[in-house]
Amino acid sequence: MRRFDLLNFFYGLGAAIILVAALFKFVGWKGADLLFIVGLVGEAIIFLISGAQPVLRQKFYDWERIFPQLSKDNEEEVAKVNLENAEVTQEQQIQQIIQSIVGLNTSVENLNEATQRLTGYVEKLETNYEMVNSSTLEYHKEINSLKIKIASANEKLKEFEKYKF
Repeated sequence: MRRFDLLNFFYGLGAAIILVAALFKFVGWKGADLLFIVGLVGEAIIFLISGAQPVLRQKFYDWERIFPQLSKDNEEEVAKVNLENAEVTQEQQIQQIIQSIVGLNTSVENLNEATQRLTGYVEKLETNYEMVNSSTLEYHKEINSLKIKIASANEKLKEFEKYKF
């Protein structure tokens, strides 16, 4: 249950008075200096009182009663439990490493298959490129041959035009 803290209340009151005084000063209203003086003197008195306030002693708890494994009498049992926990933790870590290696092996196999498929696709592309290149060379040869034949036909046509019927 929370109780009302009078000292905390006066801290807040002094700070509020100083803020209102700052507002008065910014706006240019009368009484700002008096509010500053009252607020700062009030804060100084509150700080003086809080500095003289007695400190409550902390309670010392007997943790060994709550956690018996902290007792010096139980050091052997604690060491045994810690060793068992370490062995369990080691086994868990080994299992995780094995699972990681199995996952890595699967990933490498998938990557190998993908690489083989990619190699096959590249070989097919290379074959198709060679076929297209060969066809293009033949097309160029035929176009050049056709140009020569058309040029020859044009020459013959010019000779034929010389003879008028």
